Amino acid sequence: MFYPISTNNLSELEYKRYARHLVLDNIGDNGQKKLKAAKILFIGAGGLAACGIIYLATSGVGCLGIVDNDQVAYSNLHRQILYKDDDIGKLKVHVVRDRIKDINSQCAINIYSCKVDEYNCRDIIKNYDIVIDTTDNFQSRYLISTSCYLQNKIHIYGAVQSFEGHVSVFNYKSGPLYSDLYPKNLNLYTKKCSILGILGVLTGIIGTLQAVEAMKIILGIGNILSGYLLVYNLLDASFKTIEIAPKMNFDLMNYYYENKLSNFSFINHSNLLCILNKSAVILIDVRQPEEFSKYHLSKAINIPLKNLKFRKTINFIHYYLIDKKIVIYCYDNLRSFLASQILYKNQIKHYCFNSE
Repeated sequence: MFYPISTNNLSELEYKRYARHLVLDNIGDNGQKKLKAAKILFIGAGGLAACGIIYLATSGVGCLGIVDNDQVAYSNLHRQILYKDDDIGKLKVHVVRDRIKDINSQCAINIYSCKVDEYNCRDIIKNYDIVIDTTDNFQSRYLISTSCYLQNKIHIYGAVQSFEGHVSVFNYKSGPLYSDLYPKNLNLYTKKCSILGILGVLTGIIGTLQAVEAMKIILGIGNILSGYLLVYNLLDASFKTIEIAPKMNFDLMNYYYENKLSNFSFINHSNLLCILNKSAVILIDVRQPEEFSKYHLSKAINIPLKNLKFRKTINFIHYYLIDKKIVIYCYDNLRSFLASQILYKNQIKHYCFNSE
């Protein structure tokens, strides 16, 4: 069950607890309230998650979700600092819940003692603003990336091996996805953790950096690691950033072509120009406002994809636009198709622009 926080107002005790946050110009009272209102999901409760969970809870984040189906083992203890000897054999999510309640009783904790799969992932992440991916396998990362994309959630990625760690932020303001960094056609596979070495402290560094990105996003400060992979090597104390070039996500496209789009009417670029010359056409651009403001077709109206799901938006289209020829447009075909699916379910006739 999902338990949100009850209020965003700060108590007298919270003003004392977060006094060193409140005096910072970029945080202050409003920033601390943003942290309290935030809902962050950790998928994985291992070494990467341990420091991140502790720091976000102590920083005043109001709601944390933890997904993991593993039990605490002795081999975890050198890097997963949430656990101790007495926890061996216990479910990690139960230990995390109890430990965070000791650290900050004001932080609401939701636990999910399961492994994410194609059937539960989207349902679990729907209640959260940010998903921090602390998994250790490619299959889960691709699944998290797809689910975050389809629900407009921010995906903060972290990974470690030996003496090197990686961090990036995906699906932030229409930025790159995990599959842009590691396309599925690479056929990557994950070696079992039991045969890989890892210096314990490295997981704490990378997990903390993931938490830092989450706090920056919530507070609206600093430069976010969207479009870049941060690589940290502890042997030579080096940080470097590598730019990630966004690509068309063909795996997502193929899924929608095969399963979702058989009833939609598509138009190409030439047909779009022809239709736009007619007076009774409404072009709905489903990109984010910041994308729309930079460039958009003449006479297009902006209804972001996430807003198209609201009943009041559908009612508006039914009432004001139903007698017009509606064209759904986005430079990203998948977003156009998702918008088209919403209109189709609400029995609104329309065309869907296909940029290919």
